[in-house]
Amino acid sequence: MKKPVEGKWKKAIDNILIYNLYILIIGSIFLGISFTLSVNGNSYLYNLFQKLWYPIFIPSLSLFFTAILLEAIFNKITNRNNR
Repeated sequence: MKKPVEGKWKKAIDNILIYNLYILIIGSIFLGISFTLSVNGNSYLYNLFQKLWYPIFIPSLSLFFTAILLEAIFNKITNRNNR
């Protein structure tokens, strides 16, 4: 079976999604640390996380889940065409 040839645009999008995943992982670690510190009385990092939630993490989560959905649809269509 031949391996499908990926275009340059797909590689670029994959790279963007990998960076997006790193943002989400770093954000979850940041949330855990800031929540732990806020429980102990230091809420500066938690307040900073709340300020970054809408401009950084909501679009990143939306992009991540949209990409997963589109990839699943694309794979289902290509698998149907290959049969």
